[in-house]
Amino acid sequence: MKKYGTVLVAALLVLSVACSMLGIKPQKGTQGPQTQAATGKVTIGYTLTRISGRSSNQYAVWIEDEAGMHVRTLFVTDYMARRQGWKVRQQSLVTWVKAADVKNMPQADLDAVSGATPQTGKGSAVWDLKDKTGKAVATGVYVYRIEGSLLQANTVLWTGKIRVGGAKESSQATAGYFPEGADKLGRTLVSDVSAVYDPTP
Repeated sequence: MKKYGTVLVAALLVLSVACSMLGIKPQKGTQGPQTQAATGKVTIGYTLTRISGRSSNQYAVWIEDEAGMHVRTLFVTDYMARRQGWKVRQQSLVTWVKAADVKNMPQADLDAVSGATPQTGKGSAVWDLKDKTGKAVATGVYVYRIEGSLLQANTVLWTGKIRVGGAKESSQATAGYFPEGADKLGRTLVSDVSAVYDPTP
């Protein structure tokens, strides 16, 4: 029996190599699950309330996957990105700086997502469901974040999840303040953060 088993294994191996050389692929149903690219867009909405004084009014908007890996930065205030304020004001937007690995990010990529701090009012950032390399992401659940600099090392971090692929969906984000007590400063900057997924291409 052992002899016949060895012969069978050898025959299967030869067959596999022959199929590979001839370009013969397994039939549907024999492969693992296929990754489907997501279509549509996600619009992240928020309210911005500008703060008087230095070491404030800086914020970043970005996307992560469920594992916490940075997918793409959508917007960063001009001072922190184009003018490289992340090097000077190292206590600001520390979560975004680490998540996006900014120190290894090409300056051209930072310039492309930077803009002046808007005036007080409603704001939004649109994600076209592509990663930082321009490749369409897979369907699934993604995390959207907005981090804002309130005063020196005091920050607010809004976090929400949204599923892309399938029907239209919306979600609300929740805020965390760092360090403890930062929410008692009376400095809001970013509030009312939500996201809407629209499957329309």
